Amino acid sequence: MKYSVKLIIRHTVETGEVFLEESIIMLDADSFDDAYLKAEQYAKEYVDDTYQNMYGKTVKSEVISFADCFSVFEDDVMEVYSSFIKCREELPEEAVMAFWEEDCSRKDLLPLRQWPDPEHPEELETIQ
Repeated sequence: MKYSVKLIIRHTVETGEVFLEESIIMLDADSFDDAYLKAEQYAKEYVDDTYQNMYGKTVKSEVISFADCFSVFEDDVMEVYSSFIKCREELPEEAVMAFWEEDCSRKDLLPLRQWPDPEHPEELETIQ
């Protein structure tokens, strides 16, 4: 059966910058427990790491939570993940959308890059 597991990953740059990433992986597993175990193995192999970014600064990436597991039902349309957030008060639609649209820009994410983009050589000069 297919499961998706949500990982919360913290990326800490030597400069003090901290990024939080929500990553959802899909995997084959026999149960929810098996899905979590496979997600932990995935994290050890592919996520938990320390590397040098393109500015020579150390970046440490680590999973801080295996936040949720979702059984994926296959049909004509496949729902990969669904999550609910309980609000303590009614929020206007603009406030809700602002929360979900608070993404990092390309420039914001430069400290996490290991290699410069050949099409954007100016980024290498943008040392944070």
